[in-house]
Amino acid sequence: MTRNIVIVGAGRVGRHVAEQLTAERNVVTVIEQDPTNCEQVAPAVNRVIEGDGSDPDVFGQVDLSTVDVVAALTDNTDVNLDICEMASEKSAGSKTILRIAQDGEQDLAHRHFVDSVVYPAAAGADVALDRITSA
Repeated sequence: MTRNIVIVGAGRVGRHVAEQLTAERNVVTVIEQDPTNCEQVAPAVNRVIEGDGSDPDVFGQVDLSTVDVVAALTDNTDVNLDICEMASEKSAGSKTILRIAQDGEQDLAHRHFVDSVVYPAAAGADVALDRITSA
């Protein structure tokens, strides 16, 4: 099933997620403010919007009526919260994914506009633990 996905933030996490989702035949739009990151991700995705994803004018360039998931994957939790809130307000049908940056922020998942939380450091620790215990 092809899904229409918006990823805000094309740093290490966002770029890899965008590339994988596109390879799985999803329609992926990336919003990124760093021109170098935009250039790096552009060949791998369907559309790149250069700008601050937390800016309503930039975020408004996406037709949210067709979007299944908005993943706020910048390295700034506050920015990601703003993005999830905007997405929730503009499209009740879109699921939101919030990337958090620090321990203790997992509680932000209780916000009504956050459907799921991603914490890359914890995910990396889980993988390391799994590899260590299965070695």
